[in-house]
Amino acid sequence: MSPRQARRPRDPSLPGQAPLDESRSRLRLGWPGRTWEPGRSLTAEVPGLATWEEPGGLPRSDGRLVYGDALDVARALHGQGMAGQVDLVYIDPPFASEAAYVHEARLDGPADGRVIRAVAYDDRWSEREGLGGYLDMLAPRLEALAALLAPTGTIWVHVDYRANCLVRLILDEVMGRDAFVNEIVWRRAPNLGRQAASHQFGRTLDTIVVYGGVRAKLAPPTRLEPIEPAAIRRDTEGRPFTTAPRGDYTDESIARLEREGRVHRTSTGKVYVKYFLVANADGVLCRERRVDALWTDVAPLRHARVGERTGFPTQKPRALLDRIVACASPPGGLVVDLFAGSGTTGESAHALGRRFVLGDASALALATARARLMRAGVPLRLERCGPASVPPGAAARAIATRGGHQVRVDLEARDPLAWAIDDAFQEGRPFRTKWHSERVPGPRSLSVATAATLDAPPGPIAARVFYEDGSVATCFAEEA
Repeated sequence: MSPRQARRPRDPSLPGQAPLDESRSRLRLGWPGRTWEPGRSLTAEVPGLATWEEPGGLPRSDGRLVYGDALDVARALHGQGMAGQVDLVYIDPPFASEAAYVHEARLDGPADGRVIRAVAYDDRWSEREGLGGYLDMLAPRLEALAALLAPTGTIWVHVDYRANCLVRLILDEVMGRDAFVNEIVWRRAPNLGRQAASHQFGRTLDTIVVYGGVRAKLAPPTRLEPIEPAAIRRDTEGRPFTTAPRGDYTDESIARLEREGRVHRTSTGKVYVKYFLVANADGVLCRERRVDALWTDVAPLRHARVGERTGFPTQKPRALLDRIVACASPPGGLVVDLFAGSGTTGESAHALGRRFVLGDASALALATARARLMRAGVPLRLERCGPASVPPGAAARAIATRGGHQVRVDLEARDPLAWAIDDAFQEGRPFRTKWHSERVPGPRSLSVATAATLDAPPGPIAARVFYEDGSVATCFAEEA
């Protein structure tokens, strides 16, 4: 019986858990200055959520992007009745790397073009509370996110060698050691340059720690592995196959495989298991293998198409999130990522037919993710949570020229990341996006369209402008 099959019952004091087996000891962590106490963050006053931008004239969105701290947002979602409803939580939190990460936006595409730089987030702890401060930041957020999981749901925490053991220990305390599902090792970079020349093995790996609810199951994908021509055989029907030793298959299992036509016996009577082959896109015969916990086949972001790269530091490749979302959530399921960064999780979830809630405490991340998702055609609702306040951006000016039922709106703003038009704006209600434009990254970056013509009723027209540093400006259009 596997460790997952043998899991003991769970702690009823934690949301979504089965009754506790009192014979199982509970882990209790300690660190200097610890302030986190399990359960406290879930009983505190729930912060409010306020919509401040929504689609106008578009289908109602299944995507939400929230500006606010992950703990505030998780508690707000809990207050909305989402506890026990989430199929997949994926987060890529700070790693305790002692670095401040800078976002770079290349306005003109080439390496010698203009660049706007701004701090995306600060992961330095030694100058503040030290490692204890990092743990006091991370632990309540993991606890609040775990409380959102459905019994079949899983939480995936993406870290590296600096924090993987810490995440494991926190989740052991929050969910119990028997909630452990997997530790995925992703080779995020080749062993080149200074890493290869250093006096140690290259640090080229990230770790994704996976814990789950009492009925959590994953659906690992398969991949095609080419087979050497000399190892290929064919059966009496001409079907290509390769073989492997029977290993630890029981006689009962071998009998079942033989009934399925999957046993090959040599002239000496030795038993091998047949694996039928399929051709890949290049016509090469391959064995289809189930993906295991070592992921070397997902290329790093540097090998992704240029248009995927937002300039946000620590951005993960879309292919990585596609695999996670597909194997850990059902079609139509709910995905949550409250350290959303550039919005990769949301783009993947939408493309694969899942609903999503993204959140981030960085206004720069909010602007980056919004622009990316809007470029991808995702109907999106923006919200603010708790005390989060979007920083005001540089003044922008819009001019509206009417002609019949149509109006032309011209924007005057310096280097906007994105902007949108609300053709019936009213103070005190959410901005309703009737039209929008975003800068398109690539070998030759395409700036936003600075003019738009649309059908619009009489009344005030407003423009909202997002800048690369996360600041936002909203202005009423001046009638020409």
